[in-house]
Amino acid sequence: MPSLFLKILIYSLIQSALGQANFWDYDENVTQIEEDFRIDDVTKILKRLGNYNRNAYPLLDQEFPSPITQSPAYPSFESVCTPSVVFFVELKLSWRNLPTHVDIQMYIEGMSSFHAQSMDFQVDIYFQEKWIDHRLEHNNTKRILVKDPKLFGLLWHPDLYFANARTASFHDVTQPNFLVWIYPNGTVWYDCRISLTVLCMQDLARYPLDSQNCGLRILSYAYDEEQLIIRWNGANPVEVNRGIRMPDMHLKHIKHYTKRDKYATGIWSSAVAEFHVDREITHHIIQSYIPTSLIVIISWFSFWLDVEAVPGRVSLSITTLLTLATQSSAARMALPQASDVKAIDVWMGTCMAFVFSAMIEFTVVNYCIRRKVRTKPKPRGLSEQVHDLVAQYKEKKDKYSNGNCEISYELSLQPSEDNPTLQRNFEKKEVREMNQAPLFVRRSLLPTSKRKTIEERINRVEENRKYAQGIDRYSRALFPLAFIIFNIFYWLYYLKYAVSNSPELLL
Repeated sequence: MPSLFLKILIYSLIQSALGQANFWDYDENVTQIEEDFRIDDVTKILKRLGNYNRNAYPLLDQEFPSPITQSPAYPSFESVCTPSVVFFVELKLSWRNLPTHVDIQMYIEGMSSFHAQSMDFQVDIYFQEKWIDHRLEHNNTKRILVKDPKLFGLLWHPDLYFANARTASFHDVTQPNFLVWIYPNGTVWYDCRISLTVLCMQDLARYPLDSQNCGLRILSYAYDEEQLIIRWNGANPVEVNRGIRMPDMHLKHIKHYTKRDKYATGIWSSAVAEFHVDREITHHIIQSYIPTSLIVIISWFSFWLDVEAVPGRVSLSITTLLTLATQSSAARMALPQASDVKAIDVWMGTCMAFVFSAMIEFTVVNYCIRRKVRTKPKPRGLSEQVHDLVAQYKEKKDKYSNGNCEISYELSLQPSEDNPTLQRNFEKKEVREMNQAPLFVRRSLLPTSKRKTIEERINRVEENRKYAQGIDRYSRALFPLAFIIFNIFYWLYYLKYAVSNSPELLL
């Protein structure tokens, strides 16, 4: 409508300048054109154009039809206008070989979890496109609504697609979720609802203390940069539903930008929406970090058990080790089988090393308490052997002469030195019995040489026991201190100093 009045105004000015009269004799023709040209449906636009090519983008190298002059139902505009008026009217339609600018924006209705196993995430968006097609200009005062997908298919529209989407689908319940508005100046507004599963190559080196940057790339499939340019619409083209809540991620912000992608077929304009998300750590602290820390602490209980409590210490160490292995497998179940070392791998590996070290500590303690000092016996001369035999004979004779039957019976049970097996068993029995208070007096009933040997062994056992207990005492302090130091370095590094090595978005 405004363009028609502009044409009439220009025509009247030119006619006045040329001194031609009776201009308003054409009022009847103009009024009839205005009434017949009032379009309220897109089918009338297509019928009026006749040769509309839906496969040709709006600014293709061609002569654009004038909405008045090319209609067979209306009188030729050149018949009522001079050549000067036709030149000004056709000036805006004489663009050639210019790319069509497509402005896009989106509203994010919902987002789901970012899956580390499949390297993707799901998003539900309202996607809007805007472009200008002067072939669809009309003189209606209101925009024209198009809701029929088949009718929309008769119009030219950008063939935009999501390059890194694994799957995408439109919503059709209860009706196809889309609309098209055609404004009088030829501006076309397209809005639809789409559900996407988008690929996201995540860097899991800091998992589960990581942050991820995942991009959604939009570009045309058939039109390169010389034919179509994609732009973000306005200063805030990506809006987010404030009610979005994800169980394992927190959306920080969304960065949007445009870029030029070079392919073998040419240069293509594209737009990227980059989602910056942080992984929620609370779940992993409750499910992984706290249980494994408690398992490591439980493994230290063996340091307070008696050094000779072998069954208890062995069962405690093995139980904690197997429990920690199960916990580690459960923590890695949601991760892909990648060769990268992750933060959770460092934690689980260190915890397992602490539990295994507690088992090694028990092995060392058990060895120390049972160790024997191996010394080569000194060669004894004949005179020393005779002297020992005489001394033993005198001791036995004195004891036998006292008439003590119990002592005689005790001495008769002593094996001779000719039988080494019985001799070792007897000595072990004596070591156990001589440590008992009621029988401690029996030490004085043994021969001098054997009594000295048994006392040396008793002293060695006591010394080994004290040494083993000393190892346990040091372990009670060193193991917790080492675990605390590890926690300090671990959390400071991965929360503050570790930089995510996420690759640049190859989009």
